[in-house]
Amino acid sequence: MYSASVDGAGGGNMARWGAGGADVCCASIPRVWYSGMKVLVRWNMPEGRTDVIKEKMVEVEKYDEPGDIYMHFFPNDEVRVVVSNAGGGAKTHPILHSGKPANLP
Repeated sequence: MYSASVDGAGGGNMARWGAGGADVCCASIPRVWYSGMKVLVRWNMPEGRTDVIKEKMVEVEKYDEPGDIYMHFFPNDEVRVVVSNAGGGAKTHPILHSGKPANLP
């Protein structure tokens, strides 16, 4: 089980791969995006029996209207944060889900 937070507002129940499903409560962002907007993202990445906690400041990608905050995690600790009214699995979501990576069970 994985967990993550945005500026201290967090949740769990994240799948190892997939288009979200975790519940993150009470994170907020401004109604209007501004250049340089960043949030602190913290997440755990279990490696065997060791729980590795990671965090980094991530720039919020430009959005035109307020919506839900989505964190997308990629190899090499790349994290993208987007705001959207389209769910993580929607075809209109800013980052399209490419499916289960070939090397994961």
